[in-house]
Amino acid sequence: MVEQLPQQGEWLALLTLGGPVVLVLLFMSVVALAVSLFKFLQLSPYSKRSLDKLDDAITQWCQGDGNAPAIVQANKSPLSGMVGEGMTWIADAKIDRAAIEAELTRKAQRVLERLSSLLGVLEQVAYLAPLLGLLGTVLGIIDVFHGLAEQGATADSGALAGGIWEALLTTAVGLCVAIPFAVLHSGFQGRVDTVRSRTEDMLTRLFTADLYRGSQGGDA
Repeated sequence: MVEQLPQQGEWLALLTLGGPVVLVLLFMSVVALAVSLFKFLQLSPYSKRSLDKLDDAITQWCQGDGNAPAIVQANKSPLSGMVGEGMTWIADAKIDRAAIEAELTRKAQRVLERLSSLLGVLEQVAYLAPLLGLLGTVLGIIDVFHGLAEQGATADSGALAGGIWEALLTTAVGLCVAIPFAVLHSGFQGRVDTVRSRTEDMLTRLFTADLYRGSQGGDA
């Protein structure tokens, strides 16, 4: 027979047994969940499909296609404005190339800084949650053995087992909080790294477009 899940009152009892450490872990999990939802929405526009479309537009621009800037502007990626400005500025021979490169680099850095923001919160939650859980367990075991020491020879082994079980609860909660947010942090960080490398590649191709223009069958 399948064992029933704890009822609402039993969950509250577990929280009470865990003490303040469990409450801190629950608060950390709520904050980390809110950050995760925000990062998911923030990174959604930087999909592989939108980045590929920008890459294709840059390839066409490198080959001399005059419609490429319009294709870039129609793209829904947040990077499209920066890429479109780069195409316009580079096409204007009166504007200094060094100044264009500096400005586009600055814009790209601002975008990447925004994408990297708050990832440290998830990293710290994934790092601190197991330590807090272990701290709660150690404090609980200290309390258990202190009680047994006061009981002396009349100490009950059942009370010892029950006390250790309660103390281990905080470690379990800490691991349950840390593991999913460690996975989420890794996924978000990997996505930011992908956007960074693709953005650097796009900017480089904008400034090296002259190498490909006029070549027959050149692959940008």
